[in-house]
Amino acid sequence: MNVMNVIFAAQKQNILIDACVLDSESGLLQQAADITGGLYLKIPQLLALTQYLLWVFLPDPEQRSQLVLPPHVHVDYRAACFCHRNMIEIGYVCSVCLSSECQAASPFSSFISPSTFQ
Repeated sequence: MNVMNVIFAAQKQNILIDACVLDSESGLLQQAADITGGLYLKIPQLLALTQYLLWVFLPDPEQRSQLVLPPHVHVDYRAACFCHRNMIEIGYVCSVCLSSECQAASPFSSFISPSTFQ
């Protein structure tokens, strides 16, 4: 939750967050780059890392508009359930901690209101 607060603060201050991913995809970094207007790029070949850093991430936002950059990736804003870490479209959200579950744990659980995630 604190990371998302940082992302929204960066958006409010017009600060771009760029993400250069070397190994596996990161949904959080995709969302951060998309929300702030930055770039998200998974490097296809590690040998070309320097070239990508100089070509994609070094130019400032004004210069980037004049370059042909890699296409933007589709960002998945669905929530991951807290219990299984699976992406869910419909789930239960705790009104206290805002965590999401794929199914209500018990009748006494705070997960009583099903929500749709888009």
